[in-house]
Amino acid sequence: MSTLPVPRALPRPVTVRRRWLEWPAAPGERELDVDVEIGGVRLWSGKSERPGPRIHRMTWPRALHPYLSGSGVVAVRAAGGEVLATGRYSLGEPRLGRDLRSLGQAGLVVDKWGKIASAPSQDLHSLLIDGLEQVITVLQHGGYTVSITGGTLLGAVRSGEIIERDDDVDVFVYLGELGPTDVSLASYRIQRTLESASHRVVRHSDAHLQVIITGERGTAHVDVFLGFHHDGTYHQPIAVRGELPVEAILPLGTARLAGREFPAVADPERWLALCYGPGWRTPDPSFRFRTPPSTRRRFENWFGVYDLNRHFWEDWIGRAAAGWHADAEQLDRVVPRGARIIDLGSGIGENSRLLAERGHRVLAADYALGAVSAAEQLSGGRFEVRRVNAADRRELLALGAEELLAGHAPHVLLSDVLAYLTRSTRANAFRFLELVLGRSGRAVASFPVNPSLHYEHARPDTWHLPLAWLAEEIAAFGLEFALLGTGYRRTSAGLRRFATVELRRARATSAVTSRKEAQ
Repeated sequence: MSTLPVPRALPRPVTVRRRWLEWPAAPGERELDVDVEIGGVRLWSGKSERPGPRIHRMTWPRALHPYLSGSGVVAVRAAGGEVLATGRYSLGEPRLGRDLRSLGQAGLVVDKWGKIASAPSQDLHSLLIDGLEQVITVLQHGGYTVSITGGTLLGAVRSGEIIERDDDVDVFVYLGELGPTDVSLASYRIQRTLESASHRVVRHSDAHLQVIITGERGTAHVDVFLGFHHDGTYHQPIAVRGELPVEAILPLGTARLAGREFPAVADPERWLALCYGPGWRTPDPSFRFRTPPSTRRRFENWFGVYDLNRHFWEDWIGRAAAGWHADAEQLDRVVPRGARIIDLGSGIGENSRLLAERGHRVLAADYALGAVSAAEQLSGGRFEVRRVNAADRRELLALGAEELLAGHAPHVLLSDVLAYLTRSTRANAFRFLELVLGRSGRAVASFPVNPSLHYEHARPDTWHLPLAWLAEEIAAFGLEFALLGTGYRRTSAGLRRFATVELRRARATSAVTSRKEAQ
């Protein structure tokens, strides 16, 4: 335990370690809402821990772990602006050119969800207000009952402005009394309505969509949630579930936000109490949503989770993205010249470019927005690029159906992908292969087969896929594999032993027969 001296004056000295930073606490001092600044720029905010009577501690957020390097000045500032503690840190040489100070210089912070995002600014808030108005107008023209919600409603009621540190805005579509299946179907109709107005939509679940807003001031997003009553209870994923009468929602009123009028529920205070609790009127800079496990299980079982780990991969692409060209070359050797190839989990598109240069007709597909954007820039028209989410079975199989209807007989590259998917998402990928691989279709996949020494469940790049698991999982889809080779690769999770395999339709029996036997 630390034995920091009892402080006599401010600012107090900060001690910086790889797991946390600490500063002395005054006798009787409680946990504090604080900002942590690096080089004079706020990097994250939260509530201090009190591991001992004389210590304040802030544990580094998980999202910052890859950036814990470099040296400079750190300061801890109270919510009111007073500097509580300051000092210097030295955490070694920057890795991959990124360190703590570089995040602040790039205008990035750790947001309320614990992910790295653009720091809120007046320009960002102006973009959000414009985007909010656009999305609401599209939904209203589509005949939907729509209201601002969440932190956006909270800001409107408290101050008439977006909450200072919010980096998104929220709306919900009220669907009335409806069952979960019909809510899911409605979400796809809403998505088509938004996409018909040229909006890019990211599906988080069957009850939560995200609309990407791009303008001269940058990029932001509008969250669209679905609200409904079912069996006498109000539900609004991702976290709201409880008693709320229809009269608290309808008829809609209005709320003023940033000088503009927006639709709002009939009783905003009652909705806010359900969402944030009775203390919603008091600002809490360290507030974090803590969804009750029973609510999380219900919403995830009803509506799925299609965006798991995307923010990890968005950040990873900016730090460590690299293509394993050996995988692309292996596929090139076993398919005819000019073949149709789908590079599933293409990352920034390096393998897609190599295959296109070898004369193949390539579609690069990934679900990370940063990867899609980077691949589009790399393509230069030489290969197609498309955002495809393998966790969404409907979307992935729709791609397969489009390929077959277009007369394509695609081969598939899964370079360093399968180990980092959940088992249910891998099942979607294998179902996709079952659909698109004909008798001569080939898929080449590579993946680590041994656990990483740096394993963390929250870091999918540390996951692994033993060959025995692969054999068991693909059998249900009438697939088989041939081991092409093994070797070691240096990855963002350390030195890993990789297997490269060729996946194809099982030769001993048809896929249909294999499926029946597996069942």
